[in-house]
Amino acid sequence: MSGADSGATSYFYLNMPNGVLFQGEPDFPISFLQWYHLVVTYDGTNAMFYINSVAHGPYRVNYSPAFGSNAHVGKGSGVGWTAFIGGVDEVAFYTNVLTANQIATHYQVGTNSFRAVPTPPGIVSDPVDTTNYSGLPVTFTVGASGTLPLHYKWLRGATPVGPDANSYTFTCQYPADDGAQISVVVTNNYGSITSRVATLSVLTNLNIIGAPASLTRNVGSYAAFRVIANGAVPITYQWSNSTDGVNFTAIAGETNRMLWLKNVQMNQNGSVYAVGVFGPFQSAGPSGSLTVQPRAVNVPITKYAKVVTADGPVAYWRLDEPNGAATATDAVGSFDGSFLDTSGGAGVFGYQAPTGIPHETDTGLYVTNGATVTIPFADELNPDGAWTAEGWFQPDSLGDYRVVMCSEYNLYPNPYNGWYIYQQPNATFAFVPQPGNGFIVAGPDDPANNNLIVPGKWYHLVVTDDGVNFNVYINGELRASYPVSGIAFIPNGAGINQTPPLTTGGGATVLGRRTDGAFGGFSGTMDDVAFYKTALTAQQVQNHFEATVRLSITRSGQNVILSWPFGTLVGSSNANGPYTAVAGASAPQYTTTIGATPKYYRVIAYTSP
Repeated sequence: MSGADSGATSYFYLNMPNGVLFQGEPDFPISFLQWYHLVVTYDGTNAMFYINSVAHGPYRVNYSPAFGSNAHVGKGSGVGWTAFIGGVDEVAFYTNVLTANQIATHYQVGTNSFRAVPTPPGIVSDPVDTTNYSGLPVTFTVGASGTLPLHYKWLRGATPVGPDANSYTFTCQYPADDGAQISVVVTNNYGSITSRVATLSVLTNLNIIGAPASLTRNVGSYAAFRVIANGAVPITYQWSNSTDGVNFTAIAGETNRMLWLKNVQMNQNGSVYAVGVFGPFQSAGPSGSLTVQPRAVNVPITKYAKVVTADGPVAYWRLDEPNGAATATDAVGSFDGSFLDTSGGAGVFGYQAPTGIPHETDTGLYVTNGATVTIPFADELNPDGAWTAEGWFQPDSLGDYRVVMCSEYNLYPNPYNGWYIYQQPNATFAFVPQPGNGFIVAGPDDPANNNLIVPGKWYHLVVTDDGVNFNVYINGELRASYPVSGIAFIPNGAGINQTPPLTTGGGATVLGRRTDGAFGGFSGTMDDVAFYKTALTAQQVQNHFEATVRLSITRSGQNVILSWPFGTLVGSSNANGPYTAVAGASAPQYTTTIGATPKYYRVIAYTSP
């Protein structure tokens, strides 16, 4: 058995080097000074992880034992994590796989064998002096030992407050709670003890951690200004703009910390965008300016690109540049990337590689040995709220961890924030949001290949965050979903409200590598990568995978409204045709009267090669 002294928000993780499993088990949060029975079994194919006889798994792993290495209890060899602090007892290794019944017996016999000597309560860790902002929750915690059950009586001065629990949480307010004196009396059947008195200091500051940056954006691009503030709450926002930098007009409805401008034009060049940030005790008004410039390169929007652009991407890299190009042009935004060899000379770029996108002849990009497309940090690529990352990928081999794409900031001592996607040694994809480090694993719907990635095949890979779930789509199908609330996630660069705060924006967005170079780089062909400030719907994802459009029809009184994003609307009085162009019809809508005879419609999006 193993006893842990971690906090209530910690979980057990199982890490099998050279395998694929690095899985937190949030149904078993670690409680202070409690014992846990941990068992790992491996049958050569699948691993099982038991916590207090509760099974987790099976996890399919490609595990290789570390021959010649010592076994360690309490600390691993070269794992980069701190050592375990707590009690350890009855550690055993087996040459066979224990059954679930055997593990349950071991657990029950072990727990039934505890016979603690009755002892009065003792204070292991006192409540500590705490400083917090007005309007925010504050928690005081005590660590206590002694024969169970223990009871807790929290005191504010001499007045009882709080629950019978080892922690006391409340929302502090200034000035009522400033200087509050908090202590706790711990009792059991054998005595009582009083903790030291902790003092609460309540602050009223409003801190602008990240002011809106001044931006240079291409004509037709999105532009996003973001402010990061913390301190006493509630904090509210109101954006305004000015053409002369002196007189500002409030922008109706723009009351979030991020202001989005769509399809910026030259007449907005030089405009200033300010945000009023209002706390209960203070206010501030930082601002940033917008420079709009002509687009240096106009990328043709043809065939599949029409499907993508119809859904409004923030950035879209077609990756069809000619041999020797240095820049990966953003076809719709302002976020050009660089073809960057992160290996120091061994990276290989294969320009104008054949694509796997249906109906498309536009080429893709082959990368290997550390070749990447690296895009400088931008708030637009890492929005607050909903977002989508999409791309086509053809891995040429498997065997280790290879990062497909990433938008992450991970400079110690700041907490990691952002996300990355990689292919795993067991031939699946994994999506990793940070700083929660949760893993969402998905494989393609391919029963002939055990639903695993096959080298040489193309995969349309999409990850969406709709505010409720993280969703992983492969080849047009939803293959995995996990609640957003279940994994801590901070967008890349938005971690400046963490401690210590960021002061340099965020990390680069990288196609083919993790931002910090950890794990292996992608080896294979990639094509048509797009980022969105919305979560694509399942139907949109399916349309993109099929490289097609959908025609929808709704009734309005005696009329019908036909809607489609682009292409030519054709009609016929016969389902089998012939179909001819509908006079006066143009995307995105066409309205016609309901007639006495049936009428059939289709959309010709583009002509296949």
